[in-house]
Amino acid sequence: MACRLRFMKPDVDTILRHTNTQLDHMIVAALIEAALRLLPPDNTPEGKERLQKKMKDAQLAENSFTHQIRAMDYRFLTESEQKERNLQPTPDIRFLEPVSIHGKLCHWLEYKNYFGFKANPFVAAKTRKQLQRYMSALGPGAVVYRLGFETDHITIEGIQSFRQAETLYSLNQQSRTKSGVK
Repeated sequence: MACRLRFMKPDVDTILRHTNTQLDHMIVAALIEAALRLLPPDNTPEGKERLQKKMKDAQLAENSFTHQIRAMDYRFLTESEQKERNLQPTPDIRFLEPVSIHGKLCHWLEYKNYFGFKANPFVAAKTRKQLQRYMSALGPGAVVYRLGFETDHITIEGIQSFRQAETLYSLNQQSRTKSGVK
């Protein structure tokens, strides 16, 4: 629906009304944003300002995510730390020792501040290529979506998709177990 109505630049309430669903407002907003990417870029000053704000918000969300994992005493390098050491490739998190998230071994994590879905050909194809590079160079890992993802969004052997909340929960549970906290 977001793709069909994208020329009208719909808001969340319009999409919810047309689809008669109870989806989370943040997820619907992410779907609208993805549908709007199919339109030509907005090169007006307002469009550029919105893009800058979006990029800043995404970086803040990623920083918060990495900070929460570091607070659990996991040892890793952030993307910027990897660049300082001239390491390639540079996922958002490169664990110094592999960790298990929901029983899946992960050497790295890539954080995405949006909802992952197959219908967005530009973002999905770019993400798959990026993740395949990480898998080839570093081994198994995961992409973490802040707002969730469509089932079977990423189907690459050795790469998992997780929601931010379930990733933090799993890592916190393991951290508490290692430290003896129940």
